[in-house]
Amino acid sequence: MSLLVIFASIFCTTLFHFLRWNKAKNTLLVFIVLIVILIGTGIAPGYLLDKLQESYADRTKVNWLTYNVIVLLGAGTQKLTRGIEPTLFSYARISETVRLYNDCAQNATDCHIIVSGGDASKQGESEAEVYKRYLLDLGIVATDIIEESKSMNTWQNAQFTSDIIKTKSYDSIILVTSGLHLQRSEAYFSYFGINTIPVRADYMSAKLSMIPLWYNFAVMDFAIHEWLGFYRYNFYNHMGWNPKRFNPGEA
Repeated sequence: MSLLVIFASIFCTTLFHFLRWNKAKNTLLVFIVLIVILIGTGIAPGYLLDKLQESYADRTKVNWLTYNVIVLLGAGTQKLTRGIEPTLFSYARISETVRLYNDCAQNATDCHIIVSGGDASKQGESEAEVYKRYLLDLGIVATDIIEESKSMNTWQNAQFTSDIIKTKSYDSIILVTSGLHLQRSEAYFSYFGINTIPVRADYMSAKLSMIPLWYNFAVMDFAIHEWLGFYRYNFYNHMGWNPKRFNPGEA
């Protein structure tokens, strides 16, 4: 997305040059240089990512209660030669879920996992199905895994998973996803009346550099995606387009 803005700006600059709109061309050239510097050197993505993740820098210590559930949010699937597999960012979430489950099993009475994710990538299998296979391979008991396989985005993750949770009597609800995704996910679950204990699976950082790096443009797009999700959520609330809101803990 950030590169698209830069390329569009370059195109407009070229157009302004031929139209002899020199003032507009020069202004846009300054804008392009500033954008490349701020993003490429890691300043802009670093700031935006830190605002999303700084509350989760220290991994949460969970105090397990009697009846616990770990909610694993999907991060997509991909079709390869040997079948359908999780995407790159999924493995940290799966690993963290297994770690939490094992810790829970050693310290508490009852532990379940809700795997949330439909077939948003149109691969033929839901994220919940694909991730469940990995969880089983890593030693999770099949009867402790609940699939939520309808959701196509984070909003639906919260909506459909909250429907499952409200039919149970969980004492603690642990939410596992990527660090930059946790803040928005927490807000959505809270909207549907679910208080969660957030646990990050990974932490994305920008790389400060004296010269622009392609990596910083990539992570900038992840940050922009999350911030746009927040703005859309707040705008929909303002317009009354979201479904009826529940207070956390309210049935």
